[in-house]
Amino acid sequence: MHYRLMDEYGVDRPLWGDGGLCPDGTPELPPRVEAAVREWAAVFQEGFRWDRGWRDRVVAREHAAQAERLLAILERVLAPDDTVELVCWETDGRRGR
Repeated sequence: MHYRLMDEYGVDRPLWGDGGLCPDGTPELPPRVEAAVREWAAVFQEGFRWDRGWRDRVVAREHAAQAERLLAILERVLAPDDTVELVCWETDGRRGR
C-alpha cells in the first residue's frame, strides 16, 4: 500500500491511502508513532489558518522538520511492501513551507 502523510483541516490522523483518509488503525503503528503523528496534526490544526498561513514562523519550521522526522520513522515501521510520502501543501505565507 502507498500512504501519504499530509495535513488537512479537521483531520487528527493525517495518513492517506489510495482511497482517501485511512481509518484509525490503518496502517497499524506503534503507540508512540501513532501519538507523534496525531501531535503533528494537532500543531497544524492550532497553528495554520487557511487565510493567513502559519501564525508563527518558528512553529512552521518546527512542523516541517517534524514532518521529515515522521516520514523517516514511518518508512522504518511500515510493512516491507508499504511506501509513504510526505505532502506539505501548507506554507507559512512568506517563504514557502
